[in-house]
Amino acid sequence: MRLTVLGRLRLRADDDTEVAIPRGKATTLLLLLAGHHGRTVTIDKLMQALWGENPPRTAMAGLHNHVWALRSALGHAQQGGEDRLQRTADGYQLDLLPGECDLIEFEQLVREGRDAARRGDHERVAGALRLAVALWQGQPSSRGTTASPPVADLLRAWEHARITAHEDCLAAEIELGRHDDVVPELHTLLAEHPLREELAGLLMRALWLGGNRAGALEVYTATRSALIDALGVEPGAELRDLQSRILRGERPPEAGATPPPLSEPPRQLPADTADFTGRDDVLSRIVEGLDPEKTDGVVRVVVVSGQPGAGKTTVAIRAAHRLADRFPGGQLYASLGGGSGSPRSPEDVLADLLRGLGVPDAAIPTGAEQRAASYRTRLARRRVLVVLDDAADVGQIRPLLPGTAGASVLVTSRRRLVGPPCVISLPLAPLTREEGVLLLTRVIGRERVETEPEAAGELVDLCGGLPLAIRVVVARLVTRPSWSLARLLAKMRDRRLVLDELAVAELDVRAGFTVSHDALGELERRVFRRFALVGTPDLPPWALAALVDDDDCVDQALHNLLESHLVEPASVRAERYTMHDLVRVFASEQGRALDGDPEIEGTAARAAFRRVFDRCRMLIELAHRDLPPPAGWLAPIGPPPSETFQALPPLPQEMAAAVSRDPAAWCATECETLLDILIRGAELGWYRDALDAAERLSSFLAMKHRRSEIDRVYSAVARASAGDALVPARAEFGRAHAAAMGGQLGDAAAILTSCAEVFTRAGENPALMNTLVLLSFCRMQLGDLAAAEQLARDALDLRTLTEDLRCEARALRQLGNVRISAGDPHSAVSPLRRALAVAERIGEADLEAVVLSSLAKALIALGELDAADDVCRRALTLLDELDQPVGHAYVRLSHSRIVEYRGGHREAIGLIEKALRVFTEFADRRGEVEARHRLAVNLLALGQTDQAAELAGSALALARELGMHRKTEELDRTLAAARAVTTR
Repeated sequence: MRLTVLGRLRLRADDDTEVAIPRGKATTLLLLLAGHHGRTVTIDKLMQALWGENPPRTAMAGLHNHVWALRSALGHAQQGGEDRLQRTADGYQLDLLPGECDLIEFEQLVREGRDAARRGDHERVAGALRLAVALWQGQPSSRGTTASPPVADLLRAWEHARITAHEDCLAAEIELGRHDDVVPELHTLLAEHPLREELAGLLMRALWLGGNRAGALEVYTATRSALIDALGVEPGAELRDLQSRILRGERPPEAGATPPPLSEPPRQLPADTADFTGRDDVLSRIVEGLDPEKTDGVVRVVVVSGQPGAGKTTVAIRAAHRLADRFPGGQLYASLGGGSGSPRSPEDVLADLLRGLGVPDAAIPTGAEQRAASYRTRLARRRVLVVLDDAADVGQIRPLLPGTAGASVLVTSRRRLVGPPCVISLPLAPLTREEGVLLLTRVIGRERVETEPEAAGELVDLCGGLPLAIRVVVARLVTRPSWSLARLLAKMRDRRLVLDELAVAELDVRAGFTVSHDALGELERRVFRRFALVGTPDLPPWALAALVDDDDCVDQALHNLLESHLVEPASVRAERYTMHDLVRVFASEQGRALDGDPEIEGTAARAAFRRVFDRCRMLIELAHRDLPPPAGWLAPIGPPPSETFQALPPLPQEMAAAVSRDPAAWCATECETLLDILIRGAELGWYRDALDAAERLSSFLAMKHRRSEIDRVYSAVARASAGDALVPARAEFGRAHAAAMGGQLGDAAAILTSCAEVFTRAGENPALMNTLVLLSFCRMQLGDLAAAEQLARDALDLRTLTEDLRCEARALRQLGNVRISAGDPHSAVSPLRRALAVAERIGEADLEAVVLSSLAKALIALGELDAADDVCRRALTLLDELDQPVGHAYVRLSHSRIVEYRGGHREAIGLIEKALRVFTEFADRRGEVEARHRLAVNLLALGQTDQAAELAGSALALARELGMHRKTEELDRTLAAARAVTTR
């Protein structure tokens, strides 16, 4: 297929026929996705593009419809093309190959041209950029799209890229002596863009080189008039300078002669580290970033930042030594003292740098500005590498930057430095386990490490890969050659004492953290120490805000912690933050000292965790309101936190809007944090509130088939509530549901039987009714159809006591399923249609979809394929809108049966394989059994008996493992048929 966006928007199929693109919002969606090809466009951005700042409540359903329309178009353009448009955790992503989109080709050609420009290869620059510009077939337009700022921004960016590429192409051709050839083209472009000084400068230069000085000056006059009339400004310095040179009759200057080298170029780099280990990627990026051959006419600056002990100085010195030969003008080194309480002033540092450049003390100017000017003059046109170690901030290093290309600067800092021109920022991560073990090996010897390889790896893990910490471990082991690695490991395993062990002489990990911590403000310290209260690996902003009582300045405090590398970004797709393991231990020490223990009533730590626990519950409730209730789960034990915590401050509006906009996506992003907070809250004694939140979160967990997370949170609640009359049984019900979803039907049935006894004694009829329905499902799958039907009828007998219409529909559906399994689809249709009527009456799309799925099975068994086809399509449409891939896969299996019975075995196999991928991804083993069975049947029909037998055999083994007795009998027959054909 071929998508063109650089001009008229078109989609062509593999056979070159044009495929219709839906107009309106779907076109807008396609433009945005194409413009971000290969990268996720967030739901927030898509919503803003399609509906503006205030999308309607139906926006998510509308977005799903437009995505479906685009997938359909892509599927018509290429077989399997619909899979190019994927849902991600945060939004949607369109994956296209270079030959499939003109925008991708344009971007590749522009990159090729820029690479050639860095090498000075003007011929290749002109060739690549000519091809890039030729891809444009008119101006991209928002006609047929929904006008919105994101679309307008996208089109402006494309237009800017086009005109910039055209300018660079023409500049290269001028360098190649083709100035006369490009004059007409430049006249046309400047007429279209009369305010672009770059174009005016190129045209002036081309005319000047061709001997037309008057024409060049006329261009300047016309451009100046246009700028004054439109913007009220004079031309920039570059254009004015060009005019002056033409007026003076100059020729374009030749490359300036390089000033004579210093008599003795400075070689100030400290010694390299003999046992330097790893860091290959960051070293390569530093060397690439500072290469004087790739200056682009600017001073290149690389900043290596990281937390205390990350090895920034060591890496910088190693990189500087690798680069030394490329800087014949010398290498300067200055320690700026940024990690101390009193960083050095730029004025003092400049004096040292000037001395290094051979300036005698008597000739060093007074005053920072005069010294900076002298320093830049000394470095002009010289290839000198300047290493500025341990910078405090941007203000400290700005006066120390050279003024002309040729010199390069390598900076290290504990803080992220944003602001220096042309800076490349490289945060330094900890060493990997392999790199850390290699460092141990190089110092203490291979024999010691190979004797205890597991202990060596765990030592590195306890150090968090922090080079300073590993060097402390090395120092301890070197000075105690009789110690085993296991002995030191035993001393370090107590996380409360690990920092005590990581101190030897001047190597002290805690001291390094203390310096950075003591430079923080009070709020930053509070955020820092309370970060460690929550056990989750990373935290979102809403949790951090709750920990400090929603202080208005928490965002600035977080910014300062990020700059100090005491907190690190944990994700590029969502705003989340993390801490290095040893930094977290240090934060815990600070927290225990100042906030106390959360296990103890009345402490600041317990109050802070209760705030984040309550914030977690309120956000879960908000998401729960807009998610479809999960089929077969208990209604939350209640009451909701919005009623029980009215005294709490309301959720911030922006936070609430983010959850309501796409609750499923929000839950997917926050799931691990939510679970860890709920589990810790249950352990602290708030288990009933934790259960209520878990039952609300089940709307998401069940929809996404997150079985392990379901089991984890309900198991924690069950443990914490031991001795309570009702809470443990409800928690066990949740565990049973997860087990049944995973095909552990025997385990689920045993748990549910115990739950039913508790609910019966307690008179909890709604919970009992749901338990009986799920237990009926398990018994049916285990082959006990008589017990399954009786359990479904028992559930229906409770209708008058519960008035639970959802559970009534599920019980009717389960009764129908049992009768289908018993080979009586005719008697199954009536209860299934009654179930459908109830689901439609209460307006729950999720419940309606699963009932439709069962009804389709009954109709297929009766041979009513057209009716079954309609029912399947209704169910698939509902499940698409609900974004429930597992439910969708089960209905797709039913649909494949219709295709199979109509003789379309190959098409059926394609549908089944898609379903099988989903079941495998979500570890739905019962679904895997069903899918493998249907694949075996269709392959057998096509005569592919060996493959059919293999699939039937694997499905049979899995069915036996799961205790699916009726399915085992069916698979036995299929496998026997396949083997019979094979042996003929």
